[in-house]
Amino acid sequence: MKEFVLINAKIVKPQGIFEGFVVVKDGKIEKIGKGEWDAKKEGGKLAEGFETIDVKGKHLLPGLIDVHVHFRTPGMTEKEDWTSGSKAALAGGVTTVFDMPNTVPPTTDQEGLDLKRSIVSEKALVNYGFFGGATKTNLENLANMNNLVGIKVYMGSSTGNLLVDDVKTLEALMQSAGEDVKKGAAGGSGKFHAHEEHRSTIHGKILAIHAENEVCIQHGFEEHKGEDDPAVHSKIRAPECAEQAVKLVLELVKKYRAKVHICHASTRAEIDFVRKFKKHHPKEIADLVSVEVTPHHLFMDDSEYAKQGNVVKVNPPLRSHDDVLALWEGIADGTVTMVATDHAPHLMAEKQLSYAQVPSGVPGVQTMLPLLLNAVHEGKLTLEKVVELCSANPAERFGLEEKGKIENGADADFTVVDMELHERVCHHFLWTKPHWSPFHNWWLVGWPVMTFVNGEKMFEWRDTFGKSLGREI
Repeated sequence: MKEFVLINAKIVKPQGIFEGFVVVKDGKIEKIGKGEWDAKKEGGKLAEGFETIDVKGKHLLPGLIDVHVHFRTPGMTEKEDWTSGSKAALAGGVTTVFDMPNTVPPTTDQEGLDLKRSIVSEKALVNYGFFGGATKTNLENLANMNNLVGIKVYMGSSTGNLLVDDVKTLEALMQSAGEDVKKGAAGGSGKFHAHEEHRSTIHGKILAIHAENEVCIQHGFEEHKGEDDPAVHSKIRAPECAEQAVKLVLELVKKYRAKVHICHASTRAEIDFVRKFKKHHPKEIADLVSVEVTPHHLFMDDSEYAKQGNVVKVNPPLRSHDDVLALWEGIADGTVTMVATDHAPHLMAEKQLSYAQVPSGVPGVQTMLPLLLNAVHEGKLTLEKVVELCSANPAERFGLEEKGKIENGADADFTVVDMELHERVCHHFLWTKPHWSPFHNWWLVGWPVMTFVNGEKMFEWRDTFGKSLGREI
């Protein structure tokens, strides 16, 4: 690998921003300095081929970690693959992604994981990790799967056929992933229950929860049977469906002390439940729960149906303006700990079908950072907060010790952003395979213009990509 230095950078950390330089060697950050780079003073005897990259006062952020993507491999590669998905990530300043298990076949056992891993290892241009998928019968398989970043639990139906909609299975998963009840888990009886023999092998695994109550959803389907207005989606999967699920999850966290990550929170009540849970429990219990929100839930509300129809059909659905405000309040007070995309591409031809036939999901991995940078421009949050939400917190939560930060010895994953660049979200420069976005034609201020993965320049504005492969974390 080449040695190089990025100079004249505004380096962004959660604690603040300073002007300086970053020296990279063998894919790692070798040195960070404040002020101007002096080759004689700082470089000593520079290696042959040592490169100086002048970023001219632009901001340098740690590479973003998107903990929630659907890159559709294997089985649905007409919608996305790891070449197109990686390019979209790189153009969005994302250097690490966690892929969800609802593929074809689903990633529910070691065989499925091996299949996915063999394909991704030869195509991914970013770093990556894999979630295993929970079913009602595969707890033993999950226990034997190697190097998972976590286990995805679908309490409500979505793309694919993974569904855990009964309390018994959910409780078994929580107990297996949680602390030994004999050692004082709140509510514990002092006795093990179902699946006791597998507890130690998945102990400590993070359960990523799609929190929507399936009974509630099915009731909504019956109540609104035959309706075809796209806006009915937010009535069928009503706010109370998410609220009931999150309430149950928090009760089980308290009982079994399992680590839980609540995916794509979308309602005020969910945020309120988590806020109260964290306030009224000791830190060691409060810290068991993390919460993500998506850009589409942050920047769109249910009025968008009138503009885009089924294009913005997502699970959970778009919510009210008040719910959107609640998500921003959760970011401000720390209840929301991450922004992740739930990048879920479908072909536009599918999105033009009737409501009942339209699959749920939108692409998002390329537009997350530009949307957040534009929010910085508008004064809704700070660059430091963006780093916290999209780099530092994901790395800390999922145990990525050498990622998510610009520090000596960390992996050289970062993105250079131009906070003055005013550009339109345009289908022609969207690298996701379907080449569309619900944010098409939005003008945004602030864009990533250069992205590095493992010390290699992998993207440069607007359409230049590297060829080095990423690594499994």
